[in-house]
Amino acid sequence: MPEFFNELPDDLRKMRRGAAVVLPKDFGAVVAFTGITKDSVVAEAGTGTGFMAVQLARVVKKVYTYEIKEEHYKTAKSNIEKLGLDNVELVHGPIESLDRSGLDLIFLDFKGSAALIQHAHAHIKDNGWLVSYHPNIEQAKEFHLGCNKVFRRTFTITSSVMHYVIRDFGCRPDNFGMVHTGYLAFAQK
Repeated sequence: MPEFFNELPDDLRKMRRGAAVVLPKDFGAVVAFTGITKDSVVAEAGTGTGFMAVQLARVVKKVYTYEIKEEHYKTAKSNIEKLGLDNVELVHGPIESLDRSGLDLIFLDFKGSAALIQHAHAHIKDNGWLVSYHPNIEQAKEFHLGCNKVFRRTFTITSSVMHYVIRDFGCRPDNFGMVHTGYLAFAQK
């Protein structure tokens, strides 16, 4: 395993994994660009193993997270319970069952998230955010262009982190790095 995985916070390193996860470098970009705070209420869909939900729970007041795959739901439930997080509500079902409005952020991490732009828009408060994580640029493009039709501001980024080998006789970038993990598409209402 590349050395940079050792730099993850202890609770994330201890979590059982299976599905691909949103790493802290991408999570940090979400926090920085959306401005979510300890008073924010957010929803997430595509919980996977709960990595993003756990990171969100450290920062915000309440996280509602939705997962449709039974295997991922069970893993996320175990991880969230193991960490004793009481501000995360995990739902086994689609985000279309979301019945809350006035959310500060909705984060989507699943294939086909562009189909939920209108649905998400209705649940986000003014100036709130819809953010989606995409493994390839074609999906990010579809999401971004769809958001252009209903949101006032959109942008898409990637974030990179380079781990360095620091030695007495010279320093250099590590041979492994999290240079690219995914595309983050942001839309502000």
